[in-house]
Amino acid sequence: MAQPTNQRASRLSTSERLVELTKTAQFYWWIGHLVVLLCGFMYYIKRPFGWKEANWYYSKAYMGALMSYTIVIYKTYGPPQLNLAFLHRLVVDENVEYLLLAFLWLTMKPIMVTLLPFVVFSLFHVITYTRSTLIPMLFPQVTAEIQRARQAEQSGTPAPLSFPGRVSKFMGDWSSKYYTPALSEVGVWEVAVIGAWLVLGAVTFQTPLVAPPLYFQFLRMRYALSAPTRAAFRRVRAFLDKSLTPPTCSASVPGVVTDTYIRARDFLIKIGEAIMDPATQQRQRQQQQR
Repeated sequence: MAQPTNQRASRLSTSERLVELTKTAQFYWWIGHLVVLLCGFMYYIKRPFGWKEANWYYSKAYMGALMSYTIVIYKTYGPPQLNLAFLHRLVVDENVEYLLLAFLWLTMKPIMVTLLPFVVFSLFHVITYTRSTLIPMLFPQVTAEIQRARQAEQSGTPAPLSFPGRVSKFMGDWSSKYYTPALSEVGVWEVAVIGAWLVLGAVTFQTPLVAPPLYFQFLRMRYALSAPTRAAFRRVRAFLDKSLTPPTCSASVPGVVTDTYIRARDFLIKIGEAIMDPATQQRQRQQQQR
């Protein structure tokens, strides 16, 4: 996405820099993620004290998600095209998948556990944009400061940083440290927590019966196209194998529970293999075309 350069920004006043920033689509993409982050945080704060006000934040968070994902999809693909090739590109794009998922959750009765992955994603998007675009736009000297500080660290002589420079460096270090572990935990949350919550909610008539099959279709697409999602499934399976199957499970686990789990696990493994076969063939065809 286009954005003003730091060189040009250095010749403008602060207000002029902000005006330039608001002319970019990426700024509104960031605003959408900021809405998700703030409203998601407020939702989880307000949720224990009442439904009505908390649900307002819940819906606004998903509206922010729809805004951000719509912008990035439009910037990536442009106006919609009525052909199968364009549709196929959309189907395999994770931004489209999360856009549709956000719309699904927005149109249903609030389900508390569904919002957390969007909040985590938005946290890192907000940090990245703030560090790489917003701070350098408002404080053009920060980029040079960070470069000098990195060179000084290599030589063993720390260089002083301004407050914006320290904030930017902290954001970068924190994001680099926690981004991959956070996405790994989000994957497990999507597979285990949301999936189980929806099934239990459907059985007890607390969530719409259509929610589990639609969400499992989302997981099916993620499994086929996302290595982190497949890793999350493996982690969940390893935990359940250890907890529910001998010789590692507790002696108090009933045999019927173990047998039921094994049947369900083997059934899901077959589904996963069926999903991966066409996905693997598709990647091979794409590599051959290149």
